[in-house]
Amino acid sequence: MTTEKRKARYKHIGIISNPTKKDAAEGVKKIISLLLEKGAVVWTEEETASLLPPEITKKIKVVDRVCLPDRVEVMIVLGGDGTFLNVARLIDKKPVPILGVNFGTLGFLTELTMDEIEESIDKLLNGKFIVENRPVIRVKLTRRNGHIAIYRCVNEVVIKRDTLARIIEVELKANGKFVSTFRGDGLIVATPTGSTAYSLSAGGPIIFPTLSAMLITPICPHTLTMRPLVIDGNIVLTAQLKTTSETVMVIFDGQEGIELRKGDRLDITKSPYDLLILRDPDKSYYQTLREKLHWG
Repeated sequence: MTTEKRKARYKHIGIISNPTKKDAAEGVKKIISLLLEKGAVVWTEEETASLLPPEITKKIKVVDRVCLPDRVEVMIVLGGDGTFLNVARLIDKKPVPILGVNFGTLGFLTELTMDEIEESIDKLLNGKFIVENRPVIRVKLTRRNGHIAIYRCVNEVVIKRDTLARIIEVELKANGKFVSTFRGDGLIVATPTGSTAYSLSAGGPIIFPTLSAMLITPICPHTLTMRPLVIDGNIVLTAQLKTTSETVMVIFDGQEGIELRKGDRLDITKSPYDLLILRDPDKSYYQTLREKLHWG
């Protein structure tokens, strides 16, 4: 998959901020003031609106958080990557691109800084940003009792042992063919976007974020020859827990988790709905890597 060179002008702009971040109130006020000066219609939700003075609140539209994606053409997210992932879950299947402004520490998803925001707002409203399609994974959990739950992950799905548990075993198949039984602390299945998240910390490679691929990364494998594996993004992965006596969790994007039981099956596939991210055409992904990872 390649970056879609699609540009658009936006009028209705949504704003969501993490109110716990330092300087969040000042940042939200600055961005909204810039947008209003340039004639944009600004929408936000109650928690973000609470950071604003009344003279600005009366100039914008405040709606329930879950209604926000239906009202806007683009969403600006102020916070760290955790805030970005939370908003991505809120948008879900809707074709609303996200622009991330970093108030966190590392921020591969929220790449803009407040120092760049004035120029970036001009580019946004003048249709100079590129909409980049990022593959997302769909995880279907099936229990022996027939219960089914479906999750959408921007970064990764993680199967991991509880802190005090011993080695766990996870059997993995690709398009029905046996790959291996992974023994260790757990297993990560990541998107290319998620290759710079938990998988990177576990020793996985960096994958260009628009590629149609999935990354399988063992967590502290019992066999040292078991290494990360990059596969085609259209393959259907099936993971099944073989461990009986240990507490094992499955965690989705670090945002939500449930306990796995023996026999539970996870079917992991590429979602038909990509995540849409707005990118500055004057910046490259390699520049982001240099800045975030302090490459020379």
